[in-house]
Amino acid sequence: MIRAIFVILIITCGFTLKGQDEQKNPIALAFKPQYGFIIPHSNKVDHLTYTNPYGIELEYAWNMLKERNWRQCNCYSKTGLSFLYVNYDNPDIVGSSYNISAFAEPYLIRKSWFLFSTRMGVGISLLDNIYDENTNPENTFFSATLSYIIYIDLNVYFRLNEQYTLMSYAKYNHISNGGVKQPNYGMNFPMFGLGLVYYPKGKPEFPEQIKEGFKPKMFYNLYAFGMFKKVEGDINYTEKTTYVYGLYGLVGRTISVTNGFSIGVEYLNDGAVKEEIRRAGQEQNHNKFSGLIGHHLLFGKFDFSQYWGTYIYASSKPSAFYQRYTLTYKFTDQILGGVTLKAHGDAADSFHVLLGLTF
Repeated sequence: MIRAIFVILIITCGFTLKGQDEQKNPIALAFKPQYGFIIPHSNKVDHLTYTNPYGIELEYAWNMLKERNWRQCNCYSKTGLSFLYVNYDNPDIVGSSYNISAFAEPYLIRKSWFLFSTRMGVGISLLDNIYDENTNPENTFFSATLSYIIYIDLNVYFRLNEQYTLMSYAKYNHISNGGVKQPNYGMNFPMFGLGLVYYPKGKPEFPEQIKEGFKPKMFYNLYAFGMFKKVEGDINYTEKTTYVYGLYGLVGRTISVTNGFSIGVEYLNDGAVKEEIRRAGQEQNHNKFSGLIGHHLLFGKFDFSQYWGTYIYASSKPSAFYQRYTLTYKFTDQILGGVTLKAHGDAADSFHVLLGLTF
């Protein structure tokens, strides 16, 4: 799983940064201390949510100021790589995390002294203290040393001079292994802070562009997704690696430059459920079919989608409904790639890498 995420990060950054030059797409370096809290999203993690995480984030980014960057979403944006260290203020049980991610950040409001933006990112997380049945049974947050992080931020920038900008920000982070190993309750933790941005070649100047009028359009997306998932061993069975894969198709329509809605259907073949049914000696079908309703937050080639799913057919399911969160990047006019997380309420179910086609 981690290798797949890393490959997607490299490919995404490669396509996004291809052909850049520093004169038109200037570099920005940021130093961002932060402090937050842990959301008690399940009674299985309540005993660990009394601490306040704190950390430091370093980032290397490019302001995307070329005309073709503007045409992608009628806005300017920033894209780059981030390293985030978080100490969860509970060294004996939860420990710390070291996170590397790629992000896209469109500017929603631009003034000569002020910027407001939102950011979406995904990456890998290295955890230094995880669940162990014998030595650390209380850590119900994390059970895999290599996991993933997905987040969305709100950022406000205040210009100080030609090379320095002060920023304040609010982040919503989620870390889990996506159901690869249990327990997998994951952690949801907002972080807040003040940071300093340094522009080595001076504050970026945003060329004036004429916004194009919005024209609604239909879109048709087809995705294939997959990942492996481990089923824990017990006194009768050894641990087994299974595979989860599926397809989902969407029909949608944009309602503004940055928003769209869709409906669709999903097919899921869950090898972990199949193994659990086999162990229980049951004769249920492990295949699942669902209906989807989705919202798409669109920024150029990036699409951050949130879906509400309901099972049409599923003999084994933890609840009637689920959520799916997806971040994709359009590599060409027809080919998409990205990652998607399926969750049942407050519990992450599975994390998948996906490839898709759009028409």
